[in-house]
Amino acid sequence: MAIEQRPDDTVALYASWNVATEVETWEVLAGPGPGRLEALGSVSRNGFETGMVVQSSGPYITVRSDDRSGRVLGTASPVTL
Repeated sequence: MAIEQRPDDTVALYASWNVATEVETWEVLAGPGPGRLEALGSVSRNGFETGMVVQSSGPYITVRSDDRSGRVLGTASPVTL
């Protein structure tokens, strides 16, 4: 996962599937602490790297990969904005 804080109070996130071909969607999570993250939304995987733009004040943010049945495949370590 890579993130870019933008001047319009949005955050651009980029997630890559790193050969995990079963990834169907990426879900963005954010919140006040690493153990207190809530879903902001999700997008369908779009090739090797998927870009997402969300409105979030964080300060913690991460992405989680889900398969087609909604099973969580993995979650990136949360980072601070």
